[in-house]
Amino acid sequence: MKTKAVLIAVLVMMLSSYPIAHANLLTNSGFENGDFTGWSQWNGTNATINTWGNSGSYSAAGWWATSGWQDIAISDPGSTYKIGGYLFDDVAGNESLRNGSSASLRVEFKRSDDSIVGTWTTGSLTGNELTDNVWNDKTAIVTPSNYGSDIVKATMVWEVNNTGSGDGRGIFDDLIVESTPIPEPASMLLLGSGLLGVGLFNKGKVKRKG
Repeated sequence: MKTKAVLIAVLVMMLSSYPIAHANLLTNSGFENGDFTGWSQWNGTNATINTWGNSGSYSAAGWWATSGWQDIAISDPGSTYKIGGYLFDDVAGNESLRNGSSASLRVEFKRSDDSIVGTWTTGSLTGNELTDNVWNDKTAIVTPSNYGSDIVKATMVWEVNNTGSGDGRGIFDDLIVESTPIPEPASMLLLGSGLLGVGLFNKGKVKRKG
């Protein structure tokens, strides 16, 4: 019984030491402050806060030509990161992106001098490229160092562009830049060995009782 207790204690310690997803590095990532706190803006008069959202009470909307951006530090560019966010195509409200209007999300990975090493982007999305009247998940898992070397920061950008007589709105919510560490294979092997040990111990007890 004592041996079993020790094994269980070791397993609990192993599980508790597993790396878990870090907090979102962005401030006011879902616009739940009810404003654009934390976001720098260009042509901010063409952007507003909606009183509805994907997972909360608010989201950001822009039309014609506008953008918002936020800088964050990347402490470990060799880690995997979840980046991107959600876009809504408001067909029901007659606000679909059309006639040259498009929305995009991008993350620019940068060196300390602000030079851009590489960029992840959704591309310029029109209403035809989004599912109507639902929040479209436009997140991805990336490793910043795959874009180049000396990355120490990133800039998250949401943007609405127009190349014609476009109308409609780009609607954004739950933007994210979050480190998502993955347990090392050696740790997984150690955990598996521990679980196997507990299983064999219990099996031995059952045989002895028989």
